[in-house]
Amino acid sequence: MFERRSDAPRLISQRSEGGNVPELAYLNGTFSPISEAKVSIEDRGFQFGDSIYEVIFAYGGKLFELDAHLTRLRTSLEAIDLCYDFEADGLVEAIREGVRRCEFSDVMVYLQVTRGVAPRNHTIPDGITPTVVITFKAIPPIPPELHARGARLKTFPETRWANCYIKATTLLPNVLAKSRAKRAGYDDAIFVTDQGEVRESTSANIYVVEGKTVIYPQRDKSVLHGITQRFLGGCMEAIGVRAEEGLISLDRLFQADEVFISSTAVEVLAVTSVDGKAIAKGEVGPITHGLYEEFRRRTRL
Repeated sequence: MFERRSDAPRLISQRSEGGNVPELAYLNGTFSPISEAKVSIEDRGFQFGDSIYEVIFAYGGKLFELDAHLTRLRTSLEAIDLCYDFEADGLVEAIREGVRRCEFSDVMVYLQVTRGVAPRNHTIPDGITPTVVITFKAIPPIPPELHARGARLKTFPETRWANCYIKATTLLPNVLAKSRAKRAGYDDAIFVTDQGEVRESTSANIYVVEGKTVIYPQRDKSVLHGITQRFLGGCMEAIGVRAEEGLISLDRLFQADEVFISSTAVEVLAVTSVDGKAIAKGEVGPITHGLYEEFRRRTRL
């Protein structure tokens, strides 16, 4: 467990060259500047991607939907048989302490739990101690021009594993799809099955708007169960729209009145074209705009 002494220096209060605030890390009970945090090359998170993660935002120091993130963390841990008692280890206290220590007004908390350090072997060994890494950085802003014009997405074949509801760090298909989409001039990629079923983007849930109804893919094991997606239910009620699960085909997506994506990182972001084809008029729609404004109102009180 980390120490908290009243006379201890605030590690992040040191200024880096150029006056920037250095970013903070927490590794297995110890806080340090992020540049000083080191993980073993025999950590199974590095060797196999044998680890899970969460990304949590804190707006004005207030953690957004922390309990929901911790519930999903527990689900991911159980799904990969990773035994880690984060209550006993003081994980929540460490998260709150890091947010307090850092000097960023809005904080991006990245949390990763790996199986731990052991000689490389596919079989999971008994008795190893999980590695816990948390980083605290400033929330990267979404460019205003992207919100104004909406995202341009490119479709990619669904090549990921069947358990995308687990927030695992094994994200190579997502990395390749987004990188190739960016090189082709798009903002992100969306995964589509061989049957034409739209799943999600590389790091966000996707929705289509039909009249006053917002439709999103069924929250089964094939997609991530978004925390922002869950939170948007109340925002939708507030602006007078209803939400329902449903199959989203490519045809349905192209015929929608609006399309948008949501996640911790993008919050609510309109999609105005897919594969170079405009959605509706290729403009940010009123429901997407209304949801974004309601989300910001609720998270920045």
